[in-house]
Amino acid sequence: MVDEQENWRKQVFNLPENHGWTAKPGNKVFVADRGALRFEIPQDWLVEPGRKSVKFRDAEPPSDTMGLEVTVFYAGYGMRIDWSSLPLSQLIKDVTSDDFNGRPDRASRRRKRRSDRLDQYKSGPPLTIKMGNLEMAWVESEFIDPGEKRPAFTRTAITRDPEASIHALLTFSYWPEDAERAKAVWNDVMGTLKMGEHYDSPFRGPGAGGAGRK
Repeated sequence: MVDEQENWRKQVFNLPENHGWTAKPGNKVFVADRGALRFEIPQDWLVEPGRKSVKFRDAEPPSDTMGLEVTVFYAGYGMRIDWSSLPLSQLIKDVTSDDFNGRPDRASRRRKRRSDRLDQYKSGPPLTIKMGNLEMAWVESEFIDPGEKRPAFTRTAITRDPEASIHALLTFSYWPEDAERAKAVWNDVMGTLKMGEHYDSPFRGPGAGGAGRK
């Protein structure tokens, strides 16, 4: 087997004064691909990079109770594309049922296998949001976890910066008894999510004027 983290190397740096990075108390900032995607996540959550996605967990398995998986896609990156013919409300339906741009997400495949095996798999209607240039659509699904044999929830979101032609897929899973805590985490992630930025250096965040469009 190929180690999913073989191309990743962890380095820790001390940020200078007036670095410009800020987060809600108790949170930390995650930035993917120099600013293609960023959002806040709880300070104590674990980060697990992979070849195609990044996972976040509230504890080491098997003690984890919720987790988030994030993938960034560059569909037509650098091109001026009119995305109006592909609304996110339709795209989120395609993602949760099959794949995205012909590249199945592992979480989506797991959900599909679950729906194939289990009678109880319920999804709500997509919720769409537009904040400035940023577009979002997400849906919540309830299913019976085949391992634990009990109900669980998954929230799946597609976010898009149409100007930069960048998409992100976010999959968030949790147990019913953790619903209130999970919703607070989800609201922080989606409420702080930004796309299409570019940072030349990790030492200069948005508060230091380090972000720009690429």
